[in-house]
Amino acid sequence: MLLMVAPLSLLAQKVAHYNSQDIVSNYAEFKKVQTELETVGKQYQADLEAMQKELQSKFEKYQAEVTDKTPANIRARKEKELQDLQQRIQQTAQDNEQAFRQEQQKRLQPVLDKVNAAITAVIKAGQYVFAIDKSAAQGMIHINEALSTDITAQVKTQLGIK
Repeated sequence: MLLMVAPLSLLAQKVAHYNSQDIVSNYAEFKKVQTELETVGKQYQADLEAMQKELQSKFEKYQAEVTDKTPANIRARKEKELQDLQQRIQQTAQDNEQAFRQEQQKRLQPVLDKVNAAITAVIKAGQYVFAIDKSAAQGMIHINEALSTDITAQVKTQLGIK
């Protein structure tokens, strides 16, 4: 008797799915943070480009000034300056990348926390046992949407997305 009841209880469980990409791409706060991050990224890129132009300029000057007749110690000093600048550029690129990732995390996390809170609220309100993110599970999990409720619109409403 118990074995016959178990499958029926599984059928009674409510399953939901949502599309987090659709949610965040329409969320004004997310768009604002993306725009801010683009500005930060462009500044980092501009700084690197300025350093690369400086390197290019110094390299061209080196090529114009240094000849076979240039003393070895002067040639070595100028080459060392170029190498040091190249290393500074590489270090700056790494530092900028790390700083950008940290800035991205700092700015995006509160927005993603709000999205997750809205998803959780809709799941609890709807008494869903499972909720699967279609965009994250793409190709790995196949959802029978006829037997699952799409809660994307409800999450958007919870976040004030029209």
